[in-house]
Amino acid sequence: MMTPRPPEAMPPAPGFPKSLAVDGAGLDDFPQPVAMIDGAGRIIAANRLFSLSATVLAEALGRLEGAAGGLCPAVMAPVDQVSRWYDLQVVPLAEGGRRLVFATDRTVETHMRNALIESRARFKDIVAISSDYSWETGADGSFTAISPKGLAGRGADQLIGSHPALLLDADKPAPAVLPFAAPAPLDGVELWLRHVDGRSLCFEVAAVPLYDQRGHWVGARGICRDVTEDRRQRATLAAQRNAERLFARITTVFHSQANPDDTLKMAASACTHGFGANGCLILATTTPLVKGVTKVILEAAASFGAVGTEAEINTVVARLMAEPTVASPRLLGTGSWSVLAAPTVYAGNLMGAVLLWRDVERPAWVDQDSRLLQNVAGQLAVAIQQRSDYHVLLDVSRTDPLTGLLNRRAFYEEVCRRFNRLTRSGQTAALVYADLDNFKLVNDVHGHERGDVALHHMADILRGNTRSVDLVARLGGDEFAVWLDNADRTVAVNRAKVFLAAAKPLIRYSGSPQKPLKVSFGIAVYDSSLNEDINEFISRADRAMYSVKRAGNGNFGLPATPRRR
Repeated sequence: MMTPRPPEAMPPAPGFPKSLAVDGAGLDDFPQPVAMIDGAGRIIAANRLFSLSATVLAEALGRLEGAAGGLCPAVMAPVDQVSRWYDLQVVPLAEGGRRLVFATDRTVETHMRNALIESRARFKDIVAISSDYSWETGADGSFTAISPKGLAGRGADQLIGSHPALLLDADKPAPAVLPFAAPAPLDGVELWLRHVDGRSLCFEVAAVPLYDQRGHWVGARGICRDVTEDRRQRATLAAQRNAERLFARITTVFHSQANPDDTLKMAASACTHGFGANGCLILATTTPLVKGVTKVILEAAASFGAVGTEAEINTVVARLMAEPTVASPRLLGTGSWSVLAAPTVYAGNLMGAVLLWRDVERPAWVDQDSRLLQNVAGQLAVAIQQRSDYHVLLDVSRTDPLTGLLNRRAFYEEVCRRFNRLTRSGQTAALVYADLDNFKLVNDVHGHERGDVALHHMADILRGNTRSVDLVARLGGDEFAVWLDNADRTVAVNRAKVFLAAAKPLIRYSGSPQKPLKVSFGIAVYDSSLNEDINEFISRADRAMYSVKRAGNGNFGLPATPRRR
């Protein structure tokens, strides 16, 4: 508690008389505390306002000796257990050595002055020990005052007279209104300043404008609170929440998608959004990295968003595959892209890779991104393995195990899809049915192993004389079928002639010279004007093939043109 400072004495009013003629009966007419004392200082009379005790008055009179104008400042007198301050002025009376003592109450003024002095001292103490940074700017926008510890690593002596804009971090977004030039009260403004050592610091700023008596803006005053660590912790928590959301999203995708291909597509989408990337590319190996395999081939399994060109992808993959067993993510820049890449490893084998593409103009990748991608890559490795297993099973379920051609179910599924497409596009196609003549005798005479060789040969004939867009299938036993895409009657007939010529060597597998192994072909050409369905279309090819067999085998035929509906 500070000791109250006594107020300075008020000077006597100009023209105040040096002596008065008054008797004690007239003291009550005075509007202020007044008392009459004798030559020894004893109180002879006083009005009701005068409350100074004889002791206090005696002490004060002792201080009056030599005081200019008989004025004694700041006499403290306890009144009703409350300390009050008075200015005393003594005026001699005309007779008998008596004097009048006038007491002017200065208690309110004294307390206000002391409170102001004390508040200023407290403010200085608070500023000195506070973690906040106080400042003030002038009309030109430069610092005019700042707390002793300075700001952003610069001392107060360095900052006074400089402009606050020089402290701003150019790599961070600036606020719409700079608090140091606040035209109105501001609170909670986030401001990024560059520390003298190069670090980026975040401050939360509160400011008020300063105006002169004419209402002109003359500066601003405010405080800055360093919230860098708080923002860093918030960013860390946000990254953790993002990681949790991304893992939850990917886990949901794994559980909700029955088709592994769809799973990887959804995972690519989730990674793009979760990592704030422009795009994501998930690659799968066609040759797992196991003992004996020296070259790994990667193919695109899923993609989402914007990724690099084929040349850029090849460059990134080549750099990644230079160290295929290193599981940690790597930053692989190429051209205008910044690529964060990680291999996907399952049970010690390389299953593929995940590439996150981000434009170099966007924020750089951080350590949190790498840690998160490493965890995601482990999840994706499992999905890629499931995709590989799925396609193996799918191939088994759609492929004839003896010849490697499509089986009956897979062939008809694809033919139905293409037939429906024809009805919309108006294009044409042809269906060729093939059946080996006298094949049973081959098995009966030479055995099933010899018959399997003949079937392999037939499969090679059909596969070697068709295009990649065509479909070739073994329907079962010695029956085969070929779908010729975008083929009219002429193309279909010419293709059948090629098949017949290529099938002549089959005769060496014959079970008897009298019953040589040959092939009969039946052809149906799609005609949109017939308005037939898929079953009617297939039946036409089947009827044409059996017509050839009944006519003597080893040829091709087309059914009679059906009536148009």
